[in-house]
Amino acid sequence: MSNVSLRGPALRRLVESEILPHVETPAQYTGGELNQVVKDHATVKTKVALGMPDTYAMGMSSLGLKVLYHVWNQRDDTLCERVFAPWPDMEARMREKSVPLYSLETFTPVRDFDVLALSVAYEGGFTNILTMLDLAGMPLKAEERTMRDPFVIMGGHTAFAPEPIADFIDVFCIGEGEELAIDVSTKITELKAEGLGRDAILYRLCREVPGVYVPRFYRFEYFPDNTIADVIPLKSRLPFPVKRRMVADFDNAPFPTKQIVPWVESIHERFAIEIMRGCVNGCRFCQAGMITRTQRQRSPETVIRLAKEGFLQTGYDEIGLLSLSSSDYYGITDLARRLNDFFEDVGVGVSLPSLRIGTVLATLPKEMSRVRKGGLTIAPEAASERLRNIINKPVRDDHLLEGCREAFKSGYNHVKLYFMLGLPGETDDDLRAIGRLSDQIALERTKLGKGPAKVASSVSSFVPKCGTPFQWAPMLSREEWKRRQNIIRDSTRVKTVKIKVHDPETSYLEGILSRGDRRLGKIVERAWRNGARFDGWDEHLKLDVWMEAFAHFSMDPDWFGLRERKLTEILPWVIVNDTVSEAFLKRELKRAEQERITESCADTDPDKETPCFICDACEKSPLYAKKEAMLAAAVSGQPRDAKYAKGAWTFPAGATATS
Repeated sequence: MSNVSLRGPALRRLVESEILPHVETPAQYTGGELNQVVKDHATVKTKVALGMPDTYAMGMSSLGLKVLYHVWNQRDDTLCERVFAPWPDMEARMREKSVPLYSLETFTPVRDFDVLALSVAYEGGFTNILTMLDLAGMPLKAEERTMRDPFVIMGGHTAFAPEPIADFIDVFCIGEGEELAIDVSTKITELKAEGLGRDAILYRLCREVPGVYVPRFYRFEYFPDNTIADVIPLKSRLPFPVKRRMVADFDNAPFPTKQIVPWVESIHERFAIEIMRGCVNGCRFCQAGMITRTQRQRSPETVIRLAKEGFLQTGYDEIGLLSLSSSDYYGITDLARRLNDFFEDVGVGVSLPSLRIGTVLATLPKEMSRVRKGGLTIAPEAASERLRNIINKPVRDDHLLEGCREAFKSGYNHVKLYFMLGLPGETDDDLRAIGRLSDQIALERTKLGKGPAKVASSVSSFVPKCGTPFQWAPMLSREEWKRRQNIIRDSTRVKTVKIKVHDPETSYLEGILSRGDRRLGKIVERAWRNGARFDGWDEHLKLDVWMEAFAHFSMDPDWFGLRERKLTEILPWVIVNDTVSEAFLKRELKRAEQERITESCADTDPDKETPCFICDACEKSPLYAKKEAMLAAAVSGQPRDAKYAKGAWTFPAGATATS
């Protein structure tokens, strides 16, 4: 049991003398970095502990976390401090010395905060959430907490499929956080001041703050075949579905230029700027592209201003221009040129995480290599044009080769490629094409009279994600993944080509947790109690522990992870399904089966007219007004259509258990 009476300087002294000398990378547990924000706890109304259920190195690389840290700390009445999941050696030492989970800024126990806010990007962090709650001295189950405990709120992409972790979270924040985070924390403070109890505060949050999902107020019922029969709100006038929050004025959205510079090496050593949010390309496997529609850009002037300020405040020698598809930014080449004109003389490079194949790939690498010539990163996702049509990423091989050739002319000598394994419609020939295409790219450099380029092809395992046209698709078994990985390994002939495949066991668990429902909560807890930690890290995954948990409760993991869903089935994420409409997703699934392309719904060129494919994510859709009216009715308590009624925009026809 943690000694929650320890705090501040006394806790710091204990940690520094009794714990840090015995753990790896002790600097990650000390705070005190350049640009951290420290406020007096006695002078603020709201105290937020913000973190990620992962390592310091991962958390300090999260741009979303940096934005939220800035958003909360720029308010005079609020403080925000950081907390991350301790590595197993640190966890063991903290338990041995009864040290509570504490914030990095002031060594304040997490349980002393009003809010514990977690940004969770992937399912491999679920068990780490329980570690953090337990080390903080808090009950694991949300329903067992009292007003003595912080409100546990969670956002990030995993909040769009929240049920497997729903037992442990008070509030899920659905959508973008810049405005939602403030709304939630401010409302909690206001309602606590009114003397309301925990349940009453959560109910008012549901009612009064769009984007809030409180799972304790909804009950799932099941058919005998284990599929979902109904979802029943347990209180009146609850939102159903929960309205996704979106920042409309992205150019003026708050953004931190005084970012914390970590003591230890993080995953990304750069000053990152999100230049664009949302994506219009409609890749059928991509959850992020679907749930962040519509596309919004920061102006070039804003990006340049942020880059200059960020460099002066942090000293990083790389400026990263980030988005889901940064090369689709209107005027990206001119933006890169303007940034290079300013930063070239001080040795600061400008980078993009990946480039779209086509004219931009053929022209942009020259501009990106003015300061340093590193690697070129491209994500074809599939190696055959047929399979790329299925996933709606239409790319011609000759365009890809031409772009790489132009990059080699500009001095690049290394290419990193991203592919996916197990996509719907995939054949063994598509797998062999990964090696052939990698070889072709490597040999393009020989046409310039040089040696073959170094090509690193990373092959991840496809996991069907909620909110995408492939959310109903089956997932491969571990055995089939391994068979297909062997085909890929044998498909290359050029020595400078290296192929790396993803661990199938990690992907298998991800598929179970990303597609499961609330019944998986007891599986997560049992696996955690039996030692599951850092499940997204290949070297730490204990799949046998998870399989034991499923066996203990007589549940079949393959049923949750592998099976194909019926189009009429109620899916576990139905309550937070305010993204693109299911009608659009079903149409896209059909077009994938027909190997048909759907054009980008809009282009970043404002002078170009493009068609609307009625995904219902923006006002161009004829059904958008109906969707907004339904959401408003659900929040205000006005009469609305019966649950799962035919024609309701969120639910597939025939999904009701009573129709």
